[in-house]
Amino acid sequence: MTTTTDPADPTVPADRAVRAAAAAVPLLALVEFASGVLQGGFPILLPRLGEHLDLRAADLSLALGAEFLVSGVAVPLTSRLGDLYGHRRLLRATVLLTLLGFVVTALAPDLPVLLAGRALSGFLACWLPLEFAILRDRLGEERGGRAVGPLVGALTVGSTLGALAVGGLGADPAATRPLLWALAVLPVLALPVVWWLVPESVVRAAGRIDWAGAALLSLGLTLLLAGLGASGVLPGAVTGPSMAAGVLLLALFVRQQLRSDAPVVDVRLLARRATAPVFGLSFLLGCALYGAQGPTLAFQAAKPAETGYGLGAVPLVLGLLVLPQTAAATLGALTAHRLTLRQDVSRVLGLGFALCATGYGVIALGHAAAWQFVLGGALAGYGAGLGLSLLPALLMRRLPADRTGVGTGVYNTLKSLAGAAAGVLAAAVLDHLVLRAGVPSEGAYTLVWAGCAAACALGVPVALALRQRRA
Repeated sequence: MTTTTDPADPTVPADRAVRAAAAAVPLLALVEFASGVLQGGFPILLPRLGEHLDLRAADLSLALGAEFLVSGVAVPLTSRLGDLYGHRRLLRATVLLTLLGFVVTALAPDLPVLLAGRALSGFLACWLPLEFAILRDRLGEERGGRAVGPLVGALTVGSTLGALAVGGLGADPAATRPLLWALAVLPVLALPVVWWLVPESVVRAAGRIDWAGAALLSLGLTLLLAGLGASGVLPGAVTGPSMAAGVLLLALFVRQQLRSDAPVVDVRLLARRATAPVFGLSFLLGCALYGAQGPTLAFQAAKPAETGYGLGAVPLVLGLLVLPQTAAATLGALTAHRLTLRQDVSRVLGLGFALCATGYGVIALGHAAAWQFVLGGALAGYGAGLGLSLLPALLMRRLPADRTGVGTGVYNTLKSLAGAAAGVLAAAVLDHLVLRAGVPSEGAYTLVWAGCAAACALGVPVALALRQRRA
């Protein structure tokens, strides 16, 4: 009788290795719960941290934009490195970088250090794709796919509870720094799991890393978004050349990707008639979701006695105001499939974008009371939940069978880059329309919400046209 062994360690029987991988699923779910707490808790502290550091509302959007920018570049790069050298190895590295990012954030005395901390924290987005790769490699396609559910569920629950817990504990302004340090402890707790209790992936890909493409993408986006973000405070003679250089580098990036046999981002997929509308919809949805996050929190935390607008919300109230949108998004994701059993997926997707547009439109038209944010957030959240659930599945059906992994990587990258672009664009709007030095006018916030509503409204006809194109 022949006993098969684990290719990663020939002394371990293969069946025992599979059991070890299955046992790691609940542990990775705990890691994703910690990731959710980080993702849900930090934004609640951001307005209070801005007060401590004397930052403008635009600076808060820039901080979130820097995080999304790094996520957009790091996710495909670390995924490719994991294919070549082992996903657990890269998971360990990204947990360490995330830990460093939250430590730098907790120590930040000013905006540049805060931006550096949030940029390092962008590696948090790499955890989930690397965990998926490990489970798919060790458990197989079917069992690994089933293991995804607990991880995503733990992430969602952690995000919701993180917002509420940080909000409840952050009522006292003096608690801001201690809570930042408490968030920094969570990656430390994840380290033993990813270091000793998670198995390494076995299969290794052949090929190389397109470092030139990664450098062109990173530098091009940085110059373009930095020029755009600083356009409200620096003269055009400075920001213009920066944006022009960024556009040039991104053009060179596209050229490089078309020539590379191992591209960082497969730009050919972006131009395919079958997949381009889906990628476009994911970008629009990402812009709306992430572009409104920073400005909405800043507006809700603004004190009416000082600015003439705002809710004067303390962190606990900010957490409670986020809850309806999060809960509605979860409900939308859970009911999306059931709705597609009765209606074509394009109609359900169009409904999702229409609800998003309506939600942001409600907030743009009226934002003097908490109930308006609750109503608008719930509508936008449910619509976003439909979109976030249906778009990946729709993309899978439209991709060639041998391009599924690459296509989902492009999808996640675009969503993160949409957040970076939207965050910087929102910062530019808040910087241009000011009530007085450093204080945006109420109209600036209204314009941001109206822009998010317009982006979602643009997605409605695109979503409905998917059915005609398929026919």
